[in-house]
Amino acid sequence: MHQGFIMIFFNMSWVKAIAYSSTFLFIFRIWLNITMQIAPHPLLSGIVKHYLIIAHNQRVVMNYRLFSDGNPGMVFHLKDPLLQYNQQHTLASKQPGSFVYGQITHYNDITSVGELAMLIVVLQPNALLSLLDVATYELTNNTVPLKDLFGQEALELEDRIANTANLQAAAAIAEQFLLNKTASKGKHAGITDQAISIIHTSKGIINVKNLLDVMPITERQLERKFDEEVGISPKKYIDAVKFQTYLKQLQKLSSIKELSSLSYACGYYDQAHLNHFFRKHTGVTPLQYKANHNLLAINFMPLV
Repeated sequence: MHQGFIMIFFNMSWVKAIAYSSTFLFIFRIWLNITMQIAPHPLLSGIVKHYLIIAHNQRVVMNYRLFSDGNPGMVFHLKDPLLQYNQQHTLASKQPGSFVYGQITHYNDITSVGELAMLIVVLQPNALLSLLDVATYELTNNTVPLKDLFGQEALELEDRIANTANLQAAAAIAEQFLLNKTASKGKHAGITDQAISIIHTSKGIINVKNLLDVMPITERQLERKFDEEVGISPKKYIDAVKFQTYLKQLQKLSSIKELSSLSYACGYYDQAHLNHFFRKHTGVTPLQYKANHNLLAINFMPLV
């Protein structure tokens, strides 16, 4: 496991201690939330963006909302899988113990009903095609059990991860699996890599025409490449990157009086249009999002 960087956030709701005379007996009841982000091995940097570990030990029902960050991924549950609702919020189904998910174009509501322990392998935007040899658009807004993609190997991997000592060890096991899978394939920089790099450099303040001005490709070819390798159109990916940039800056905003200035700086020149876009993609307003101080990830928040 490459320890390039680790970000750890702990949230202890309360700790109770009771002392008896000269001998101290500590009885702890701790509500603990953990979010940890781990960099991948350098050989996987073209496939894996980072590993995300999320855990809490509350034995209560917790509701969350997940929306797009422009990346697909792979999920392993070490505790009970989450319940995921359909878009109409009329039906909930249990997530598989391990699965791959594609690009997300609308927010999803999910529920944990006990302790939570998740390992999320956040993949690069165009990693699924080289990893799975399937057209990425087929996975957009879909999840596929890992066993349906890798058969017995996936079942063995899921079992090893489920029985590991901790989530960091689980990440190391998943990483070795991916290293083995990609050793003979490799991933060579292509058109979508170039476009994605340009989009991120501009922080999403760019349009498709700007891309075509500096890339040796037609609009139709670029659309086809993104559809096959990323799973969404270049325009939607630009929107995702631009929105993620805005969310990061929104979290740092010291005063809501600066909201309009922030929007303009991030390329949103119509506050009403931004508010509509924000609610459509997250189900909440910018101020409601900012007021939520318990984010598990920038695109994964508890509903309060």
